[in-house]
Amino acid sequence: MKIVIASHVQAAAVGGLAAYQRELASGLQSFSRISGAPLSVQHLQINAGDSSCTLKSSALTQRTQANTRGPLLRIADTLHRVMSHPQSWKLAVNTADVLHFVGSGTDITGHPLWRETRETEIPFTVWPSLHPENCDDECFDLQLYQDAEAVFCQSEHEREHLISRGVAADRLIRCGLPPMCPANGNGARLRSRLGIGMRPTVLFVGRRDAGKGYPALLEAWPLVMRQCPDAVLLLAGPGDADESRLNKISPESVRDLGSPCEQDKADAYAACDVFCLPSALESFGIVYVEAWSYGKPVICGTAPASRELVEHDVTGVWADQQPQPLSHGLLRLLMYPDQRHRVGLAGLRHQLMNFTTDHMVGRHLKAWNITVPEH
Repeated sequence: MKIVIASHVQAAAVGGLAAYQRELASGLQSFSRISGAPLSVQHLQINAGDSSCTLKSSALTQRTQANTRGPLLRIADTLHRVMSHPQSWKLAVNTADVLHFVGSGTDITGHPLWRETRETEIPFTVWPSLHPENCDDECFDLQLYQDAEAVFCQSEHEREHLISRGVAADRLIRCGLPPMCPANGNGARLRSRLGIGMRPTVLFVGRRDAGKGYPALLEAWPLVMRQCPDAVLLLAGPGDADESRLNKISPESVRDLGSPCEQDKADAYAACDVFCLPSALESFGIVYVEAWSYGKPVICGTAPASRELVEHDVTGVWADQQPQPLSHGLLRLLMYPDQRHRVGLAGLRHQLMNFTTDHMVGRHLKAWNITVPEH
């Protein structure tokens, strides 16, 4: 059986959709070796020069009023019906048993690929990059999700949102993600390089913007320093460093890792005492799972998917983006090692029970009606 994973995002690229493709392909290949199932995986890279990509319309990628969605859908439908599709698409679909599309409807590439599968009558499934009520859930996206045999949702919040937008419940499959960082992080190595010894340490990994809670964390940090003056804040991820807020913090209490490679990020997970991402917008929250894989307690923000993932006072702590409550949550874990250890171990158990590559692959195989051997 041949699984074709199609996306405009290169599997070798940086980012969540690329990492997901790599992890899924690796997991499927491992399943084939262990089970003896004749299963192969092919990546279909949809290049920027393909006709469907160049036809993406700003009218389709912007949020639209309900009374304009019908006409836009008809226009877009006509466009992707008449597009000349690259021969590589046809060859991949004609030899596939399953076509799995990684992307959204407004990529436009999903619709012509779905039409190709109608001719060969093979299953067409979708892994969207969805932030409910923010992006990738508009008219053209929803049409693709309604056409697909299955759509994978990273949280129950996402699943319920798509049901409310008219996607059939029986097509929506909840599937979390395993940690995708290296498992050999070396915290002592990073601590030595940064010159922080055994000082209590908090790690932030994410985009440096308000949605991820980066400014809020910088504003809360001076409050943390009043009661825990030896604490160190590790910052990692793309975006503006926000010098105006950083200038209010002692340089000795902050270390900026820039946009680290995967190994350095794993070292940071291993080095920290607490992981903090007070995000208001998440489709899942893979960084929490990665921190748990190193036995670290986490602090999440107000994003519904995050609060579904993180159980308050069990596997982590909930906080909002106000400096006072955020600093309170940080201090609860920094200043009480026993509680920190208990919460971190609970997170690790949660990850090992629910967020592994085997679990993710099993959900996909079930959606594709591929039998998983009983262990």
